[in-house]
Amino acid sequence: MSSALRSILSDFTRIEGVNGACIISKDGFVVEHVMPGITMDLDALAAMIVTIYGASGRLSEELKLGDLDLMTLEYLNNIVLIEDLGDVLLTVIADRRAILGRIRYEIKRQKDRIKAAL
Repeated sequence: MSSALRSILSDFTRIEGVNGACIISKDGFVVEHVMPGITMDLDALAAMIVTIYGASGRLSEELKLGDLDLMTLEYLNNIVLIEDLGDVLLTVIADRRAILGRIRYEIKRQKDRIKAAL
C-alpha cells in the first residue's frame, strides 16, 4: 500500500490515547495498519470489525435510521471508532485518555486524503 496511506494512519497514532488505526476492506481484509499499541491478530480484528459494521447496518435498515456513517463503540477503558469510506472501513482504537471529539474531527478531516491514497 502507499506510504501516503501509512503516513495518514501514523498521524492518528500521534493523537494522545490512540493505540492504532487501520483500513479494513468490507471483505474483511486488512488493507493497511499502524497498530503499535495492539497485539491481537489483525485478521481476526478485521473479521470482527466487518461483522459488527454489517450487523449495525442491518439494524439501521430495519429501523429505517438512514445510512450508517460513523460508528462509536465505547468500552470501560477503550473506544473504537469505525468510519465508512466506501469500499473500506477506517478503524481507530483508543483508550480513555483520548479526546473523542479530536479523533472524530481528524477522521472527518482525513477521510478524503485516505480515499485518495487508496
